[in-house]
Amino acid sequence: MPDLLAPLKLWQQDFGFIAQSNNAAALLARSQRKKVLFSGLDSSLFSLLGFSPDAELPVAYYRAKKDHLMTALQAHQGAILCADPVHLKAGMSEIIMDTHTFDDLSDAEADSLLALLNQHFAEDGLQFIKGSANRWYLLLSVDDAIQTTPLANLRGKDIAKHLPQSEHINLHNIQNEVQMLLHSSEVNQQREQGGRLTVNSLWLWGGGSNLKARTRVRSVIGGGIQGEVVATVADCRYLASAVEPEKELSQLPAGGHHLLVLDQLTPFALKDDPEGWQQQLNKLETTWLAPAEKLLNKGKLKLILHDCDGNSFTPEKLNPLGQLWKKIKSNKVSLSEVLK
Repeated sequence: MPDLLAPLKLWQQDFGFIAQSNNAAALLARSQRKKVLFSGLDSSLFSLLGFSPDAELPVAYYRAKKDHLMTALQAHQGAILCADPVHLKAGMSEIIMDTHTFDDLSDAEADSLLALLNQHFAEDGLQFIKGSANRWYLLLSVDDAIQTTPLANLRGKDIAKHLPQSEHINLHNIQNEVQMLLHSSEVNQQREQGGRLTVNSLWLWGGGSNLKARTRVRSVIGGGIQGEVVATVADCRYLASAVEPEKELSQLPAGGHHLLVLDQLTPFALKDDPEGWQQQLNKLETTWLAPAEKLLNKGKLKLILHDCDGNSFTPEKLNPLGQLWKKIKSNKVSLSEVLK
């Protein structure tokens, strides 16, 4: 559950916001808390699949497979990177990654921008391809040792210390040339005239080698494209959601691990919208956390909750007296109080 805890301290300080919770607070209150070596949703998911927290994530390769780009991948012998369209904005002394995800970018706009980039970089042996309107890739002519930071980790943050690094190719120069081309493109001029955010850069990331997961994960639920990618890596079942969450949880195959990706709080955290965040948490508690806690207390499953901010929480099931007390005390409590 990314952004379950991360924004709360600042929101309390800036807005006087106190997050109210029932199931999440109850689970955390009786949890063993541990520090983990990974943070961010992408790194958390891949680490739970058995990948090293220090390794470059092979997101581009597996995401491209989900985007039905196998023909291009099979014909390509070099490295592949996610080259996602982004908007960078200047701060007082930093360059900030905008939170916009370009869901409003049309296929026609994407095709036009990619054609512009491919025409310019053809002589350098670089090729940009499209998985969807806002999911692009860069094919490099060399199989390179690359270090990058997942895009999701940088939304709303300074990018200065997280620029992609390569041993054999100057990725900074590529990004600078890309930015100059995009700035003068007709697509961006039209978007700016229409009051829409421009695609003024690309973020290069996820260029790890095609490695197989070492995991006991048998199903992945939720997470959108990230969940689909993880299920592809683990070669397991994927469910976008569930009509009856409690029934779905109770019927999970025994003897393995199952990833439930509850990332619905993130858009509200990025927008600094505590009220929307609270409403979404209420929905998640009713839909997923209440059934999960119920099954935990019955001994039907074990839970480990990752906040994708360097912490894991392993809750114990309630004893009969604790369950009775919870029925009596049904009012929501503050998540902040639980973590003190």
